[in-house]
Amino acid sequence: MPRSQTAHSFAEHGKSLNVRQLIYRYDLLRNLVWRDYSLRYKHSVLGLLWSLVLPLTQLLVLVFLFQAVVPLNIKAYPAFVFSAILPWSWFSTCLSSACNLFINNRDLIRHPNFSPASLTLINTLSNLIAFLVALPLLIIVLVAYGRPLTSALFLLPLLLLIQGILTAGLSLIIATWNAFYRDVQHIVVVALTLLFYLTPVFYRPEAVAAQYQIVYQLNPIAVLIKSYRAIFFEGVAPSADALLFTALASIAIFVLGYGIYNRRQHDIIDKI
Repeated sequence: MPRSQTAHSFAEHGKSLNVRQLIYRYDLLRNLVWRDYSLRYKHSVLGLLWSLVLPLTQLLVLVFLFQAVVPLNIKAYPAFVFSAILPWSWFSTCLSSACNLFINNRDLIRHPNFSPASLTLINTLSNLIAFLVALPLLIIVLVAYGRPLTSALFLLPLLLLIQGILTAGLSLIIATWNAFYRDVQHIVVVALTLLFYLTPVFYRPEAVAAQYQIVYQLNPIAVLIKSYRAIFFEGVAPSADALLFTALASIAIFVLGYGIYNRRQHDIIDKI
């Protein structure tokens, strides 16, 4: 066989292997994501409906507190707060469960063909399913309170992508550090509690004093929550400048998280 034909044959063979590897990794990721999501509700009576219980419980508590006990006088408050609860629940649940991702998956991590970093992506995507399952309920609440469903909703995939990158990056940092310092899981719980009140989930950021507005402008998850509320509750496109800043910050956090993980990857396997 001529040398040129041989080289061409090897190139085609290499492309075929790459395609098969991509298909294999996609199927593996898809199966692991669904497995992670479904195992949470295995042997439970309500099954997957439990994924709606947490956001609905938060909604009822916040509506009771800030409509009946300490009224904030926000029109259509259930729709207002529910449009922020869902993305916040996705974010906080991912970070909480990221603490023990590496520790609870020792056997999987020790497999030679498995990258531990994949666990953070699996965790992020499996919790995204819970967000998407609750999305029709949010639409019903918005319609019930007369909120307009506009073309701004087409920006939802962009917001999900930005938040996914941010969440995966922070999860890498948390999962890596917690493999060496178990105090991290307790710090995360405290940090999420504080961050909840620094994120405009149940109130308008405009009501905060001017000297503290910088906190909401530099807080990526706060910008994302405002953006979700813009497309769902207000029916308008979010601020392009704020969204661009958040996208760049999310990418930077992901790069930082992967750098921290990559530097300690071999130590993680030995440590756990």
